Amino acid sequence: MIKSLAEELNYHKKEVQVLRSEKETLESVLSLKTQEVRKALTNENFKVEEEMKRHYAFQKAENSRIQQQVTALRGEKTALDMQLLE
Repeated sequence: MIKSLAEELNYHKKEVQVLRSEKETLESVLSLKTQEVRKALTNENFKVEEEMKRHYAFQKAENSRIQQQVTALRGEKTALDMQLLE
């Protein structure tokens, strides 16, 4: 009976070692995956920020161009109003 219990104990010890090994492997894989996801998200965030900066600069230039057109049109309107008054 003692021999049987000893064999069973050894079996369970080996099983625990296997489970610990699997746990360490899974932790390692999870850590790598986490790093990959973090890196991918950081890269994506950088790309989005750069695209936002580009769009902001484009919109700023477009606003300036439209403001110049409005100013020119106001000047033309004033000139036309003066011509009408004459």
